[in-house]
Amino acid sequence: MIIQSKVSRRTAALFTASSLAAFLLAAAPAEGASAAAPSLAPAAAPSTAQKVPVQSVLTLEHAGFQENGATYVPLKDLSSSLDLQLLWNPGKSSLEVTGLYQAVSLKVGQPKAYTAAGKTIMLGAETLVRNGVTYVPDKLFSKAFGLPLAWEGGNRFSVAYTPKYMMTSAGRELFWLNREHGVLYSGQSGSVPLRAGVIRVADLDWASMSARRINSASYAVEIENASGEPHINNTRWRALVSGGSLVRQAKTHYWNPRMLGMKRDVFAFQGNVVMVDGQTVMLVNPDGHIYKTYNLLELTGINDAFAVEAVDSDFLLVRPFQKGTLILIDRRSGQTVELYKQLISAADQAWLKAYPDTEIDYPGDKLAYTGRSGDLLSFEWTSFTEGQKIHFTYMLSPLS
Repeated sequence: MIIQSKVSRRTAALFTASSLAAFLLAAAPAEGASAAAPSLAPAAAPSTAQKVPVQSVLTLEHAGFQENGATYVPLKDLSSSLDLQLLWNPGKSSLEVTGLYQAVSLKVGQPKAYTAAGKTIMLGAETLVRNGVTYVPDKLFSKAFGLPLAWEGGNRFSVAYTPKYMMTSAGRELFWLNREHGVLYSGQSGSVPLRAGVIRVADLDWASMSARRINSASYAVEIENASGEPHINNTRWRALVSGGSLVRQAKTHYWNPRMLGMKRDVFAFQGNVVMVDGQTVMLVNPDGHIYKTYNLLELTGINDAFAVEAVDSDFLLVRPFQKGTLILIDRRSGQTVELYKQLISAADQAWLKAYPDTEIDYPGDKLAYTGRSGDLLSFEWTSFTEGQKIHFTYMLSPLS
């Protein structure tokens, strides 16, 4: 049964849920968010027979300054530039700076830092907050992390280091991914992380990484990347870390600059993480064990990479990349339905069929799943030519 009704365009609204004190904003970046990358201008390397680290000049958002014989540098800016992660620990009222081989905590107004091993590092001057920005003596980076800094004046700093990692966090759990080799490290803020495993990444270019907590022992790490010229290779990875180890990973690659209508894969259903490996869908327990597997090539007969937009007890909603049309799969019978052929008019179907699916602005069927009530599934469709929002429903009963 199909029910159709027109609805008006929606007006998007953004609301700010909460605000933090200026000090906290300056001290710690938002959980799960990456700090803006500074510009890097490599300086000329010395000409010697030995391999010398390349000196890089960092142009940061905030300037340094000197006071009482100490050189002060912006903590948050430099941490993100040196593969260090910065978090505020409200329980201890301290800042935690965590790297791959060292982690320290420090407090505003104190001239020292404490390592994860309990050692004290004297900085020669106290940590300060000026105009909402946290500053530390430059000795923090040389003494704690072996990274001597040179203040070049203003907001320019030089250091013999080139960033090698993508970083993200989920709560207090921190992650680092080596961009070249795919080695993943994880651990709690304020402690030295451990190697979790290797994600089979390649050609990371326009890449982003995020993490999500599943339970006290398990996290999902997601990477999205566009590479090649003109960045027509789009790849998504989803990796599962449990007990500090990488226990499962999946990858889907889309070859085409057109990504219109390709939503991110649904994350989980009934406690199982949804992992899409090209044409294979796995429902995976948080510890990495596979609960259920679906072969989308066999079920749909379409030889393409897929995205999975919904999983429910009795159906899957999947979208092949090239054609971009939403397909309903009955999980019990294996039957499939191309929904646009059931919902939109014959004229609109003909319009879509005539549109070359190799064009960068090929829209796909523009159907979006919005939920269910009993056996009635709801979809919103945006018309191809007029941009109208139209609501459709589809009854599962004939398929089940």
